Amino acid sequence: MSASAAALLAIIVGVVGVFIGWQARTVRGAHSDVKMYKGRIPGLRRVRNRNVLWALALVVITLFALSTLFRGS
Repeated sequence: MSASAAALLAIIVGVVGVFIGWQARTVRGAHSDVKMYKGRIPGLRRVRNRNVLWALALVVITLFALSTLFRGS
C-alpha cells in the first residue's frame, strides 16, 4: 500500500469515526430522560431511528469504498 493510499484510508476512517460518534451522541440524547419526555417519545423515536439508519448506511458505503480501494491497488 502506497503512502497516498494509506493517507486516504486514514482520512476516510477519521471522517467515518467522527460522523458515527456524532450520530451515537444524538441517539444517546434521544434515549435520555424518558420519564421527562413522555409526550415527545414519538418524535425522539423518529430521531433515533433516522440516526441509526444514517450510521448503518455510512458503514455500508464505507465498507464498499474500502473494498473498491483495496481491489484497485
